[in-house]
Amino acid sequence: MRTPCEFAVRYLLPAFRALVARELVTRHNFSQTKAAEGLGITQASISHYLHSKRGKRALEELERNPALREFARETARQIAIGEKSPEEISRSLCKLCTTLREHFVETSPGRELS
Repeated sequence: MRTPCEFAVRYLLPAFRALVARELVTRHNFSQTKAAEGLGITQASISHYLHSKRGKRALEELERNPALREFARETARQIAIGEKSPEEISRSLCKLCTTLREHFVETSPGRELS
């Protein structure tokens, strides 16, 4: 049995990072390396996100949520203009994680997106 935090770390955060990575690369013309620096992760992770090798199933669900898509766009914008550091983005993701866990896990006990 996975705890809600394990579920969020394994599925939800990678999916959200994938949304932000796509925004940075497509809308803000970031290279994978620059996007990785902005998110505080590796270039290899960005590559996996862009090619749907990480977070694919949860990503499909998050993409259907207009509020989350907008939050990803805004997060990417803040990174692109240097408004927030990777540390500040990380803190924002912690808050988002709590919200996502409540929506995806705690409202659907036993739910798996693997």
